Amino acid sequence: MKPTTPLITRPYFFAVVFFALFLFLLYQLMHLIAPFLSALLWAAILTLALYPIHKRILRMVKDRKDLAAACTTLLAVLLVIVPAIFLLSICVSQAIALYDWTSGEIQSGRLMELWDNLLSTLSQKIKQHPAFITIDIRDVIVKSVGDVSSILASQIGAFLKNTLILAVNLLVMLISLFFLLKNGESYYQAFLDMLPFASEHKHSISKKIHGTFTAVLYGVFLIAVMQGVLTGIGFALFGVPYAVFWGFLAIVLAILPVGGTALVWIPGAIYLFLVNGPLPGILLGLWGFILVSLPDNFLKPLIIGKKANIPTFFLFISILGGLYVYGILGVLFGPLIITLITAFVEIYKTEYLHQPDTEETEK
Repeated sequence: MKPTTPLITRPYFFAVVFFALFLFLLYQLMHLIAPFLSALLWAAILTLALYPIHKRILRMVKDRKDLAAACTTLLAVLLVIVPAIFLLSICVSQAIALYDWTSGEIQSGRLMELWDNLLSTLSQKIKQHPAFITIDIRDVIVKSVGDVSSILASQIGAFLKNTLILAVNLLVMLISLFFLLKNGESYYQAFLDMLPFASEHKHSISKKIHGTFTAVLYGVFLIAVMQGVLTGIGFALFGVPYAVFWGFLAIVLAILPVGGTALVWIPGAIYLFLVNGPLPGILLGLWGFILVSLPDNFLKPLIIGKKANIPTFFLFISILGGLYVYGILGVLFGPLIITLITAFVEIYKTEYLHQPDTEETEK
């Protein structure tokens, strides 16, 4: 009698047990790092943003990695983290003050006066539009201003009040930043070595990830900060109160693919038009259009389109979906996921759809 082949061979059993335990350990690892996930992600973002500066510092200190990483981390603290905390604290105080001001204006009736002045400047045809007749826009605007200021004040205030959590996350972020700057290349290379792909596919994936990451970082975050700063400066110059708060709100809204900073500077220009006369309102409107919104229309597609190579429609969907699912970090993760999908589709086409025909090879 021939010996029967066992249903489960030793290599197969080993593979099943190995990968089951490996996945279980990865699952446990995710539980361990979950409390500090946002700190680790921000450390990774800062590492990419500061990496060109870090390379220069590394050359200046003659390739001493510890010293270069320490100098770049200190630079991040002085130029990014301390100013960000300072501006957030000012933003909280101004958001609370704006909420109190809005409540006072509602009670005194001055806000309703401004709305009536705005309606009086509109033509009769516009005032008879169904949107003005069927909807009480006054209550909508008043409620929106109150909600925005109170929500941002509560969110940022809670973030700053939890000093222990903030301190721990900052410590984790700084330690992670130091080691990512020092050993980030080796970590990244070790990860690529684990991927079961051909070297050209690994290079393609690496290039696409780096291109998308840097494109979104500079084309979305950096431009959003620039637009928010210019909006705050414009509001301060032309006399709109709580300029820091509105600048911060402009940074948040600048990330949105539709509307963006215009949702901030247009109401600001209308406010100045009604309160201080036509000239300040027109000047702020020109400031917002020429210096804030207009550059965004060609800078963002130029930076993101060239580096990330993502179609505009998919970029739009990925940013909106990322914001909805992951919050602010979704602006980065959304396009990154789309990029990885396109990379894997290309690998699939190369490996499975473009195989040479056996009959042609025989000929």
